[in-house]
Amino acid sequence: MLLFPLWAYAQTTQKPNPAPPPTKSQTLAKADQPTLGFNHIKDVSPVADTDAYLEEQRLQKELPGNQFTKDKRALHEAVLVHDFLEGVRDSKECRGITFYMNTDKVPDFAVQITVDFHDTPKHEQEWVWMLSNTRRKELGGLGTQSSAKLTARDVCLTVWEDVDPNHFKKPGGKIE
Repeated sequence: MLLFPLWAYAQTTQKPNPAPPPTKSQTLAKADQPTLGFNHIKDVSPVADTDAYLEEQRLQKELPGNQFTKDKRALHEAVLVHDFLEGVRDSKECRGITFYMNTDKVPDFAVQITVDFHDTPKHEQEWVWMLSNTRRKELGGLGTQSSAKLTARDVCLTVWEDVDPNHFKKPGGKIE
């Protein structure tokens, strides 16, 4: 939750795209293969672990100058990214969607995820996701789930709902 205001600010301060946004028919023309990727913000993980972030802040106060205080969060966030991508690979709702890992391709939709209570015993994880439509430069969806797999499913369903609510899910979604 702490990183969403930063994400929203970054969305409003990014340089405007010189090309006009596509029309609804142009967007639907791509309905056969929508693309999805992570929202790339400088120095912000696309899947942020708030528990590890709060612990990192505490450790930086207790151990100023220690170069290892950020390692745990980086490792946890890498695992969370992996878990989400496994959800994309395994979810039938993600079939027909290409997930871009590289930053050199601009996807149709970008997702930013914050995971709360990942390291809190006896507490259910909370995956809060925000999807932006990068072509129209607007919010594409927002939701909360209890796991990476369910988050991937919901994100992909939201992409399909935006592209074509009556779509026929095609096999072969992939991660590039």
